[in-house]
Amino acid sequence: MSTPGGVPLVRPFIARTTGEPFPDLGDVISCDGRVAYGDETPADRDTHGVLWARQAHRPDEGLPLFGKIHSARQRHAMLHLLCQVCGQEPDENADGLLWLLPTLPGQPPDDDGDGIITTYPPVCWPCADLALRQCPPLRRAHAALRVQDVQVHGVSGAAYTLTGPTATFRAAVDCIYGSPALATVVATQQLLRLTHYCDDAR
Repeated sequence: MSTPGGVPLVRPFIARTTGEPFPDLGDVISCDGRVAYGDETPADRDTHGVLWARQAHRPDEGLPLFGKIHSARQRHAMLHLLCQVCGQEPDENADGLLWLLPTLPGQPPDDDGDGIITTYPPVCWPCADLALRQCPPLRRAHAALRVQDVQVHGVSGAAYTLTGPTATFRAAVDCIYGSPALATVVATQQLLRLTHYCDDAR
């Protein structure tokens, strides 16, 4: 399948498709001071005890939604350091793993002094050109980095106000692991911290 301009239509590993709607968070409740599901199973939480949005998995159904992230596949690619486009091993050399990160035009990626916080997994070279052509945020402006140190940092998701058994959506937030606020967050994307990096010179 191709785009109208003849460019092959790639299905990025982390992208949702038209057959995979955004997670319905209407069944989130408050239980014992934290967000929960009424029919919760151990698979609904990560190893840090954070509740994750439930996401339909139909990657071959419909068309890819570029820039729209599939929670479970993004999390898998982040934790296993897989290419965001093909889901296989990313490019790596002596300077580290290859990352393509969206930026503001003419500006480097945001670094808080302790590294870059990102929701983007790494990428392999065969997929890098496709990502630059088909990912809207990367097309606007990007940085290509080699990263030597990667740490699991936290989650991005929906924060709730808990009142009795009711959980009411409050805001979209980023939250570091270890924060008490995670008890009120339903995660939708994994966050990584990238340190010891340099520009990719290729």
